[in-house]
Amino acid sequence: MHLNHLLALLLTPLCAFGAFKAGAAKRTVTPGLKSAPAYIAGFGNGRAATGVHDDLWARCVALEAGNQVVLCGVDSIGLFFDDVVKIRQLVKTRYPAAQVVVAVTHSHETPDTMGLWGSQSGVSGINEEYNALVVRNTADAAIDALHSLQPARIRAAQADPPSLKQFYDDSRPPFVIDSAITAIALETPKGARIATLIHWTNHPESLGSKNTLITSDYVHFLRDEVERSGGATCVFLNGAIGGMMSPLGAAVKDFETGQPAPKDTFRFAESVGRPAARIALAALRSAKPINADALLYRETEVAIPVANKNYLMASAAGIFKGRKPMGGDPPVTRTPVGLFTISANGKPAVQAAMIPGELFPELSLGQISRDPNADFPDAPLEPGIKPDILTAPIRIVVGLANDEIGYIIPKAQWDRQPPYTFGAAKQWYGEVNSVGPEAAPIIIQAIGALAREPRR
Repeated sequence: MHLNHLLALLLTPLCAFGAFKAGAAKRTVTPGLKSAPAYIAGFGNGRAATGVHDDLWARCVALEAGNQVVLCGVDSIGLFFDDVVKIRQLVKTRYPAAQVVVAVTHSHETPDTMGLWGSQSGVSGINEEYNALVVRNTADAAIDALHSLQPARIRAAQADPPSLKQFYDDSRPPFVIDSAITAIALETPKGARIATLIHWTNHPESLGSKNTLITSDYVHFLRDEVERSGGATCVFLNGAIGGMMSPLGAAVKDFETGQPAPKDTFRFAESVGRPAARIALAALRSAKPINADALLYRETEVAIPVANKNYLMASAAGIFKGRKPMGGDPPVTRTPVGLFTISANGKPAVQAAMIPGELFPELSLGQISRDPNADFPDAPLEPGIKPDILTAPIRIVVGLANDEIGYIIPKAQWDRQPPYTFGAAKQWYGEVNSVGPEAAPIIIQAIGALAREPRR
């Protein structure tokens, strides 16, 4: 199917009422390490994997209420839209009407699927056979989930206790953390669990930069805790992790002893994942069923000017191996922005904004701070996605959904030129891995436009 035709289908605002159904499936995407080295992504170059601690997964939940929507969480540092389109095309050979969202967990202990972390700087780390495996197995998981659709009910809950704050070390002012955790239970009408979807905002990089074992990091322990507790297949989606929302540097306590968890260890990762899962599950116990009767997924493609010279050079040098073209004068990158809504009795009950990168939490929560030293100190403030755009009782922002364009920074906080904001002595890290200052205004405007379109 031609890409433009595929996008036209996604842009069509389909909404139908019908009996709610759900299904779930998972497929491994663990790399083989014998035939070729797997370079682990997320910190520096040349970190070749020496073994596997836990399997990597593509996990999908399929939902149906007239329309069919599949939400997939994949253990990967990031997938460009080019690979997501391949997944969607494979699914449509079996389920032509299904709409597929692919979001990655962004684990920094998984193979390089984007090209930036190869054997050395300037050498792509993409192994095409591995990327093809991820595409094929994610598509198969989505198809299996659709094939398993059955009558279902949904319950959803959110929690944000102070104890969640221990899992973050925000390295950049203003210190804004979107720490709320969301649990969505999909069950048969008699209450048997089909799947549990967990959404939380935190970089999976508990193991640090020296680990050489393949792992989904704390996500492994979070999902294991949910599944041990009877949650069936657990699908994890990450959130607004820009800025940087990370357990690195956090004073995490061991989940059993209460003593400081040892840094850069699997015990540290476990002490992040299991307590977070328990908080989500506790909130879910008192959640009442939602009378879900309609699904709507809308998606639009936006063009964002690329101001990052390193990105342009990487694209021109073939680091992305043909993915993520950046053409035009001035150069732009095209990326999808989506909005998923589950409605009950004609009103939104659950909404998820699908963001193609690492959104600063200020943009999620609407807590942008100005500083006169920023490069655009008088730029209009983007509205907060959760408080100003979404309207459902349950609102989430899914990061790295369908693409990865790097950090998405409020334009009024963009800062590449000295003097630096908030008293910094050197340039902030976020701008180094961002396409440019126009990303946030364009993406937030697109989400707002999708939310304003009439439901039909």
